[in-house]
Amino acid sequence: MKRDILMRFYLAFIYCLYVSSNLAAQEAGYAFKNVSVIPMNREGVLKDQTVLVKDGIIQSVSPAGKQAIPAGYTAIDAKGKFLLPGFFDMHTHFFNEQGEHKNTCEAELKMMLANGLTTARIMAGHPNYLEARDKVKEKVWAGPDLVIASPQFVGRWPWPPDFKNFEITDTKEKAAEAVRRFKKEGYDLIKVSFMIKSDVFDAIVQAASEVGIPVAGHVGPLVKLPAALKAGQQNEHMDEFIDMLLPDTSYNRGQSVSDMNLWRMNAWSTVPHLDEKKIPALVQMVKESGIYVTPTNFFFISCFGSGYTDEVYKSRPDYGYIPAAILPERWDIKERNRNMKIPKESLDRYVYLRKKMVYELWKAGVPLMAGSDSPEWFLVPGFSIHDEISMFVKAGLSPFAALQTATVNTARYLGVNKGTIEKDKQADLILLDKNPLEDIRNTRSVQGVMKNGKWYSRAELQDMLKEAKGVLGK
Repeated sequence: MKRDILMRFYLAFIYCLYVSSNLAAQEAGYAFKNVSVIPMNREGVLKDQTVLVKDGIIQSVSPAGKQAIPAGYTAIDAKGKFLLPGFFDMHTHFFNEQGEHKNTCEAELKMMLANGLTTARIMAGHPNYLEARDKVKEKVWAGPDLVIASPQFVGRWPWPPDFKNFEITDTKEKAAEAVRRFKKEGYDLIKVSFMIKSDVFDAIVQAASEVGIPVAGHVGPLVKLPAALKAGQQNEHMDEFIDMLLPDTSYNRGQSVSDMNLWRMNAWSTVPHLDEKKIPALVQMVKESGIYVTPTNFFFISCFGSGYTDEVYKSRPDYGYIPAAILPERWDIKERNRNMKIPKESLDRYVYLRKKMVYELWKAGVPLMAGSDSPEWFLVPGFSIHDEISMFVKAGLSPFAALQTATVNTARYLGVNKGTIEKDKQADLILLDKNPLEDIRNTRSVQGVMKNGKWYSRAELQDMLKEAKGVLGK
C-alpha cells in the first residue's frame, strides 16, 4: 500500500512537471524592440516599432514606447534593422532527386531556413518529402513549412528511372487513378509535367476537381496554354507563353522555346520571328483566367539566356553547397548548352521577352509568385530565392512588388495565415540588416529568422549553413 501511494505521488509529481513545462513553453514570448517593420499589407516602412510574438503568433505591432514588454518575454534589440514576413519559394526541389539520390532533406531545410525561407513548395513529390513535411510540422526538424506536390505526371520518362518522383500517365484511366491515390497519400497538389496528352490532361483536371486537390505545373505542346488556362491550372515557368507570340502555328508547328524545346535548335530558330505586339492579348487572356503565375525567370535567364562564364558560377556564394556527385552532371549540362551555339541575338531577345512578359503581367494585375526551380543547374535551395526576387526587379517591378511575390501573393494563393506582419498572423519572420525597398539585394542580409515560435539568431543560422555545407558539399 505504501509503495502504491509513493508511486501515485511520483506520477502526480511528474505530471505536474510536464504541465508546468508545457505552460512555460506556451507562455514564451518575444519582443522585437525599435525595429523598422515592412508589413507587406501596404507599401512603406513603419519605423521604431515594437512587435510582440507569443506561441508563434503576432500579438501586436505598435510604436516603440506605446507597448510595454510583458514580463517573461525575450527582448530582441532590432534597432536599425528591418522586419519582414518570411519568404516563400513556390517552386523548389531537393537534391534527393539528383546525383546519388542521398536523402539530405534535413540539411537542406536548415539551409532554406537560414536564407529566410519559411515556406517552400516542393514541386515533384516523393515519400521522403512527406516525411520531411511532417517532421517540420512536429518541430522535430528546423525548416520551412512544406507544401508537397505529387510525383510529377508525365506521358513518358526520358531518363533512367533511378528515383521515382514521377508517374507515367499515358491514359485517362491511369491519370484519374493516380490523382485519387496521391490525394489519399497526403500530397498537397497534383504536378503535371512532360509530354502529357490533351485527353489525359483533361482527365487529371476532372479527377482533381472531384477529390478537391489543385493542379499546377508545366504546360506542354500537346495541351497548349488556352486549354490550361481554361482548366485553371496554376502555371509554372510561363510555359507556352512565348509560343503564343509566334506569327502563326506554321512556325515550327506552333512550338517555340518553352520547356524541353529549349534544347532544340529548330525551336531557337523561331525566336527572331516572335512578335511582342502579341503580348497584350496574351496578358489579357492570362488575367481573365484568374490564375497565378510562377515565372522562375532567374533559372531560365541565368542558365539558358545569359551566357554566364564558368567563373561566374563558381564564384556564387552557394556553389560550395552543391554535392560533389552532382557537379560533373551540372558541368555536362552547361557544356551541352554552350555547344548549341545559339546566336547571341536570339539569346538576348529571349531574355528581353521573358522580362517583358513578367513586367506586363504585373502591370495588368496578374498575381506573380516567386519560385527558384532550385537545384537545377547551379542553383541551390534557399540561396536562389534571393536571385529570383531580384530578377523581378530586373524585369521592371518595384522592390515592394518583387517582395510581394515571395510573401503576400504566395500566402494568398495557398490560403495560409501569414505573408504580412499584423496582429494574429503567424509569426514567420525575417530580420534584415538592410532595407530591401532601397536595394532588393538586401534580402540577403539576414540577421535572424523566427519560425514555429522559435527565434534563430544570425549565429545559429550560420551554424546551420555550416552544418548543411558539411553534409552536402562533401
